[in-house]
Amino acid sequence: MAIDNPFISITYSDNDVVVDRINEKIDLLMLINDTLEHGGMIILKGAPGIGKSTLINVIEKELKKSKNIDTIKEEFTPAVYNKIRNLSINSQKKMFIELDDFNNIEMLDKLSQQRVIDLLYNLSQKMAILLVENRDEGVEKELKAQSKQFKKYQLDGMSKGDLKQIIINRLNLSRTTKSDSLEPFTESEYDKIYKKSKGDPRIALLICSALFDQKTNNII
Repeated sequence: MAIDNPFISITYSDNDVVVDRINEKIDLLMLINDTLEHGGMIILKGAPGIGKSTLINVIEKELKKSKNIDTIKEEFTPAVYNKIRNLSINSQKKMFIELDDFNNIEMLDKLSQQRVIDLLYNLSQKMAILLVENRDEGVEKELKAQSKQFKKYQLDGMSKGDLKQIIINRLNLSRTTKSDSLEPFTESEYDKIYKKSKGDPRIALLICSALFDQKTNNII
């Protein structure tokens, strides 16, 4: 009998979010807190599926615990421009704006792109703005051309321990009793999965999906 493959979905689920990338979380939180004090812009970079949105969702929950910080989180679309242009700012609180999928700015023509960048730069003089994108040469290219200040945080592959925990969490979805075991995978196979994926969870889950079917004799 075929066993449900817990690796079919390569997108993050609530089951995966327990792996918080603690070191990256601390680093980015410190960067955001510093930017909240003085204003500024942060660019969070990373390959698609590397875990950028998951990390910032964890950080957003932390920031919302503070009564002195207003947070706004949006996926970037052309309609976002008017929304942030007409922001009502509480002078008694610090403001944090996070725009996910900022690479969607490429949907706009060059003039409209520049208007968005200029608006964000002006707002960043008095608040913290985080732009999340996956382009190799993204918004920082335009900012550098205009000598505008920003901070960049590159999110790379997960640590070997964090990625291993995600795989174990997924395996537990197909078990009647939860375990800390990698079975049906071996440690040697996991080493190969980590090396081949370079810590990218999306690639690792794809590899695990095929290997799980092979190990459990599921029909692909």
